[in-house]
Amino acid sequence: MDVLVTQKLLDILMISITLSSIVMAAIQKCKSLPFIKKEWHIFFLNLILSFGIGIPFVYSFYEKDLVMSIWISLFSFIGAPGIYKFLKSQNIINYTPKSMNDDSIKVDKDNYIDR
Repeated sequence: MDVLVTQKLLDILMISITLSSIVMAAIQKCKSLPFIKKEWHIFFLNLILSFGIGIPFVYSFYEKDLVMSIWISLFSFIGAPGIYKFLKSQNIINYTPKSMNDDSIKVDKDNYIDR
């Protein structure tokens, strides 16, 4: 079993889990941008952020080579949506739109003025 799961693979997976959390948070922040409207926009955003953040992240904090950082970014690209779906299904992430905050003004349908 030690041959299948090497220490190098475990290192890659542990770093990619950390990176996936960062990428997931960045994707959630970017979803509020007006031009991110469709699912394929999020797919390409995930791809760009995984490699755009991943390679410099690995170089800066873990001092791995380019091939290792590409593998870590690839695992992060695969893992970030999975982590988000898992946290969402466990009700750990409860996203409420900004318009639903308590400090917003709510107009009842009876008081709505049609212009």
